[in-house]
Amino acid sequence: MNTLPIALPLTPDACPDASDRRLALEVSESSIAVLVPGSGAESDCIYAEIALDADSSQYLHAVEEAVYANPMLLCDFRSVTVLLRGRNTLVQPHGFGSWLPAADGMEVLSEGIASPGVEVVADYPSELLKFLRRSFSNPYIGNHMSRLCSFLGLLSRRSNRQRAYLQYRGAATDVLIYSGGALQFAASFRVTSPDDALYYALAACETAGFDRSEGEMMLVAPAPLRDSLQPLLRRYVNYVMPLIIPADLCRQAPLELALAARPNSHN
Repeated sequence: MNTLPIALPLTPDACPDASDRRLALEVSESSIAVLVPGSGAESDCIYAEIALDADSSQYLHAVEEAVYANPMLLCDFRSVTVLLRGRNTLVQPHGFGSWLPAADGMEVLSEGIASPGVEVVADYPSELLKFLRRSFSNPYIGNHMSRLCSFLGLLSRRSNRQRAYLQYRGAATDVLIYSGGALQFAASFRVTSPDDALYYALAACETAGFDRSEGEMMLVAPAPLRDSLQPLLRRYVNYVMPLIIPADLCRQAPLELALAARPNSHN
């Protein structure tokens, strides 16, 4: 999918056909990633990242200011999906029952993922959820990990080997490990360098019993980050290769955001 270069701030003029298009957002501690896929096979998608420059005490204010400063986000889109990176996130067997308590000022949300038979449970600031629900028309709010669990679980069934998937986006890395489609490990980590991503990837492999001589490690990252991390991984894992992203997805966006922007993507 081709990506239309776009400058900030995002104004309604950037998407005059909003009512025919879907809006997908991923809100993290440091940014809001914005993706609007094309309305037809020949149309370009819109992708942008809005930095949030605030400490934790001003986080909600920073999110509000970023949304209001980019009024395209408030257009009347066909649908709105918001993915959040929860500070406390559990990926557990479906129906297990969550022991994650709702701390003061936090709200716990749960999503069932049918394909690997798990659910993702996470807590988010209550005021953030209230802002999202009143600012957008009937938004679907979920965890970034749910799309990854489902999509990568289906891919892993195509191989008889164990598969580890590593997504590296600079400030965060996601590690998911499967065996025959069964999820063995899933976690997200905050990182500051390729060495950090390497450390967490190898620690996850050790925890899950991943065979680094026979298993396959699939890497998802923008080209400059992939080129810096892949040689490091190959010192310790025999089979390291880039994940081939389907042609209908925006390859600039985080994988889970590109998946969330697909029609009928909700579990």
